[in-house]
Amino acid sequence: MDVYDDYYQNIAFTVPYEEMIKIFKNLRDKRNHEIDRIKEKIKKYEQKKRAEEAWYQSLSSVRKFFAGRPPAHHQAVEYLVHVKERFAAIEQLKKQINNLDEMTAMLKEEPEKERIVLPHSLIEEIREWRDNEK
Repeated sequence: MDVYDDYYQNIAFTVPYEEMIKIFKNLRDKRNHEIDRIKEKIKKYEQKKRAEEAWYQSLSSVRKFFAGRPPAHHQAVEYLVHVKERFAAIEQLKKQINNLDEMTAMLKEEPEKERIVLPHSLIEEIREWRDNEK
């Protein structure tokens, strides 16, 4: 099976059908692992914020006055960086997984297909994966 680069419009490499399915599966697993890692980071951040809030609520009113909390807009920016941007990254990874699933389904429907066109970024990732596997 010839893998064509949609950007340069040339053959990037040739790979057997079974190996292409294996590559797509491994890339999918890699993205799922990345999603799990990001979710774990979000979970740790939320646990940390809950612990800080519980500590603050346990203080007396006089100590609360002197404890000093960051302004609300600082907390909002922190939430944006630690949670919302990570959720956006998860959504991007899920879209990539869906694309890989569609390509895998397309290959399974037509196993005799001799040519597949892939985005340049995916081809580069496949090359890296193949180099690391060897």
